[in-house]
Amino acid sequence: MHSSLIPRRAHRAALALGLLAWAPGLRAQTTAVGGSGATGGSAVQRAEALLRDGRRIDAKMFLGQHLALEPNDGRAWFALGRIHLGDAQRWHREGHVAAGVGIPVAEFASSAFDQAHRLLADSASVYLVLAVVEQATLRIERLGWTAAVAEPMAAEELPLPPVLNELGRNLMGSCPRGGVLVTGSLVETASVWGARFLDDERADLILIRPDLYAFDSLYRGRMATEIGADASADLPAALVAASAKRPVCLTPTVDSITTTALSWHPLRLVLAAGTIANGEAPMQMSVHQLARTGIAGSVWSEAVRDVYELAARRNRTLCESLFNRPDAHGLPAITACPR
Repeated sequence: MHSSLIPRRAHRAALALGLLAWAPGLRAQTTAVGGSGATGGSAVQRAEALLRDGRRIDAKMFLGQHLALEPNDGRAWFALGRIHLGDAQRWHREGHVAAGVGIPVAEFASSAFDQAHRLLADSASVYLVLAVVEQATLRIERLGWTAAVAEPMAAEELPLPPVLNELGRNLMGSCPRGGVLVTGSLVETASVWGARFLDDERADLILIRPDLYAFDSLYRGRMATEIGADASADLPAALVAASAKRPVCLTPTVDSITTTALSWHPLRLVLAAGTIANGEAPMQMSVHQLARTGIAGSVWSEAVRDVYELAARRNRTLCESLFNRPDAHGLPAITACPR
């Protein structure tokens, strides 16, 4: 077992208890906000209504009070985790207004999703990955890229659904050694970062979140230094600078970031540009997990299939090299690859 597994999980559990510890003291206030004794479904609906009214603090207080009474309500834990994750992301967008606030908020999100995962399965596990990504981002801003991602995690600690782990490994395996890999959608980000945290086989890759690069100057400064770019430049310009020394790769949903200053070409599942070693050997890819589970096997299977669909539309060689192979029998239809 990974040496940090027990401390990390114990820390998450302690934080989850901390989230609830203050809730009973708020019962009178949350009763006024939304009533007490709500069932799991109605509790989440009430919290969502408060969010729609712009009452984020009230929504968190209400869910905390509910979970103090009903700690096995996975949907409520999931809803609470999403609010905390949104708060952590907003903290980046608003320029780190309150120093240090992002760290506990990201940890609260991770703890809530960990509790939800134990009760709900893979929806919560994917958001747990996103919360871990948020915590890693905070480490990047404090310590730099290399130190922030130095320690892999155990599968028990980061239960990424198999179809997403497979997608993440395929996307990383599509980018040449020493590359910069830019991820786009939620599914791509959770897949790539989750697979990277679980296995440091591709420790040579630098992963970039374009959303943060655009609006978080601290994150941009750290990552610009890592890829050899000017921190005052936007991401397309930074990728041009990086391409002089290393490959740069875009996952299938990131086409809009392309710039005419680079010559992009399909390489397995990604678009690639820059310095790519001649004769780079293709890395093993597989769609076995998606073929095995099908669209109904995971709530994320259809989203994963859509990423493969985008990749196949711009790289038809994938049809024979990956999607129409014998081991892909049962794969949900990729319409860009007629059979």
